Amino acid sequence: MKITTGNEMKEFNEALAKCTKEVWLMGPDDECYNMKNPDEYINGILKITEGNGDQFGIFTASYEDEALMTGICEKLAA
Repeated sequence: MKITTGNEMKEFNEALAKCTKEVWLMGPDDECYNMKNPDEYINGILKITEGNGDQFGIFTASYEDEALMTGICEKLAA
């Protein structure tokens, strides 16, 4: 998953805002960012906008949130 445009960032943030529980961005080397935490969100966004963003995935704390994030993650992975 990688965010490369402003529209992609907007879509990602809209999906994230709809999530009711924690959403985690996880990557190599035990990197983990709670995307619902403002400080960790900034670091997570930096990671998925950099060149190695395709090494990260999203994990959610509820099935409802997973359904929200799956569509945007599939789109960003394409």
